[in-house]
Amino acid sequence: MNKDQPIILHLLSGGLDSVTLLYKLHREDGYKVLPLLFDYGQTHSKELTFARRHCEQLNLPFVTYALQLPVVTMPNSPIIPNRNAILISLAVNIAIIEKATAITIGCNADDAEVFPDCTRSFLTTMAAAIDWAELDVELWAPFLDLRKIDILKLSKKYNIRLDDIWTCYAGGETPCGKCLACQKLAAAQNDVNGS
Repeated sequence: MNKDQPIILHLLSGGLDSVTLLYKLHREDGYKVLPLLFDYGQTHSKELTFARRHCEQLNLPFVTYALQLPVVTMPNSPIIPNRNAILISLAVNIAIIEKATAITIGCNADDAEVFPDCTRSFLTTMAAAIDWAELDVELWAPFLDLRKIDILKLSKKYNIRLDDIWTCYAGGETPCGKCLACQKLAAAQNDVNGS
């Protein structure tokens, strides 16, 4: 990798989507990637342990940003209102400090069906806001047209094991198997096994 190569700031959670995108950006696309981990008081903070593990495996330095975010979810839903807007806005600031030219996020087609802040229109609007602020940082969502099954298949290309990611929203020691994230991953696994 060229030392003067532009830096990509990658929002890394430790889940299937962001971990697979990390490997793709670093190994396949050859970008100089700086993973950004947010510790915002999420109940599933265990994901950060998995995120760090992948950074270490790839020998990538990373930034952890802790913030006091009142984690309020929608009633009977895992949705944290406007979470991605907050995290992307902070990432823009960090991108400028780190001299990164782009920010990547692992939003995908399945996420967009459930989470308003993972849709193409939301991400396009966020990218436009960054541009309107005359900041020289782009926002990329390379997996936006992919389904969870596609990402799961891609993860196998990089030898990412399912026991080496954390996708569960629950805060337990093992994945709950019941939350939306666990259900979507299980459905993708069933689809992969059935194909």
